[in-house]
Amino acid sequence: MSAQTLDAPVLSRALSLGENLRHLRRFVVVSIALLPFLVSFLRDRRRWIKWGAPRTLTEEQHARRAKKLVDTFARLGTSYIKLSQILAVREDLIPKTYAREFARLLDQTPAAGMDYVSAVIRRRTGKNPEDIFTDFNPNAIASASVGQVHRARYKGVDVVVKVRRPNVVETITLDNAILSTLLEWLRPFFGEHYLYRGFEVLFTEYKRIVVGELDFRIEAQNAERLRAQQPRHPRLVIPEIAHELTYEDLLVMEFCEGVRIDAVETIRSYGLDLGELVEALLEIVFSQLLVHGFFHADPHPGNILINRRGDIILLDYGMVDELDPVTRDRFLGLILAANANQYDEVVAKLYELEMVAPDTPAEQLTYVTETIMNLRHLARTNQRQVQMAVEQLFEKTRILHHLRMPRQMVYLFRMATLIEGVAIRFDNHFDSIRDAVPIAKRVGFKLIARIVPAATALRYAAEVFAERFDAYLSRVMQRKKVSYAKDFVRRMWQGTPDKTVVSAPTPPPSLTLPS
Repeated sequence: MSAQTLDAPVLSRALSLGENLRHLRRFVVVSIALLPFLVSFLRDRRRWIKWGAPRTLTEEQHARRAKKLVDTFARLGTSYIKLSQILAVREDLIPKTYAREFARLLDQTPAAGMDYVSAVIRRRTGKNPEDIFTDFNPNAIASASVGQVHRARYKGVDVVVKVRRPNVVETITLDNAILSTLLEWLRPFFGEHYLYRGFEVLFTEYKRIVVGELDFRIEAQNAERLRAQQPRHPRLVIPEIAHELTYEDLLVMEFCEGVRIDAVETIRSYGLDLGELVEALLEIVFSQLLVHGFFHADPHPGNILINRRGDIILLDYGMVDELDPVTRDRFLGLILAANANQYDEVVAKLYELEMVAPDTPAEQLTYVTETIMNLRHLARTNQRQVQMAVEQLFEKTRILHHLRMPRQMVYLFRMATLIEGVAIRFDNHFDSIRDAVPIAKRVGFKLIARIVPAATALRYAAEVFAERFDAYLSRVMQRKKVSYAKDFVRRMWQGTPDKTVVSAPTPPPSLTLPS
């Protein structure tokens, strides 16, 4: 079965009796495993499922249920492990307690034997592995739910050979049908509830992504497109693909040695300039996002390696995404507005990017935006406390303001979060807005003007010309607000009751901040 077609019914007359029985058995296993959680979530909404008041659980109860759910996903295998990777980054749609539990689920699966690997290579090339490769390692160096990876040499070059695991397409196709059926059964109970709509969005996104991960030809095409976008970047490395050995279930590419980007102490031992390393990574990311609009969408630390020369190696191109020119324009405007402390403009861009519901009160959103941006000015002395304070504020106000995250924005901010987390470990004074904006500007006026309307290009040029003056005005305006920001961080950090601060902006009556 092709990875391009992952939609099929659970039972079908086109299948044999044995296949239908196998599908039915899997349906029963999945249903029994997930039913307790489905009932539990239904009772959260209405205690007696169809009627009654909502049920309130403590944070500890949510944590226990989240752990049990993730353990169940792990037992159910490939499809649910891949789905958990999507759930882990969608804190805008599911509670953070659950997202963090899904994030701990490692995609590790026992490797298939060498007989299977040899059979795949022989079926695709007509030759045995030893006739194509030298020093082929029969033991996989990595094995996940979709594929496993072996070291070898090909034409005198160190390579990795990636082989798709047996029956993975059939398994995911069947599980997709089962999940679609369960979602339809749940519709009468949840209706238009935001959690149900959110999971529908996630499931659609999951099916789109998994096609790219199952067909290695798509991964090879994505790698070549990313390389073509930045052919002369001095520090970006994208492994070369052996296209003559690229098939739906077989991929051969150059082996690039390096350590994970979060291996901070090892990278320090290389004697590299860590500030330059972060700048280079930001340049690569901004170029993908703002100039080309085609970007790597799975930026976990295992997919970004650093070698001794300080090269940045991007791996695993099954998950990519695109930003259209209008979205790029708006995102650039958001960056520039945040850098200039233009709160109203930041709020306007949040609406334009559809990151907030249209009926969200603008005055409330402006207040929260201004509060968060004011906290940035404490970054030089209390970066970690500020980061936690912003996180807690966002956790409280996300529900209040019905924030939502378009798909592309989720992966964009996932990359931003990864870079910020690593950069803070390199430099505790790193400020994601203050330090990133000059780098975004260095991507180049001509490149940015090429993809955005003239008005934005002029605004960008004015921003470059007036950068020092803007910075001076920003410092002057912030002097009156720093005392409020410090008090806010102290309250968030120590959990002290809210206090009235003369210099603080007055919150709208309907806004409740965490104390």
